[in-house]
Amino acid sequence: MATTRECTICKHIGERTTEQEELETGFLYNTVTHPEKVRIRLCRAHSVELFKVGQKKFLLKHHTILHDLVNSDEMEFIKLLDKVVRKNLDAIY
Repeated sequence: MATTRECTICKHIGERTTEQEELETGFLYNTVTHPEKVRIRLCRAHSVELFKVGQKKFLLKHHTILHDLVNSDEMEFIKLLDKVVRKNLDAIY
């Protein structure tokens, strides 16, 4: 699947990233003891949101993206999102 110039979050929630909007590279981290990181593209609004609320709350807020698992080209992001959501189901429901 071809990589497009879109914010990872916007793409999965059905919003369009404008051509004029600059994308920032964000990083999500697996765990402290497992320091792998996942690189994602974010619009300014989602980049600021990630910074302000923190990774766990950011991923929990966007947990509905897991429903878009099929045909995703952001598999590392989806895997990390799934892991965080499964560990924190009580925070969602």
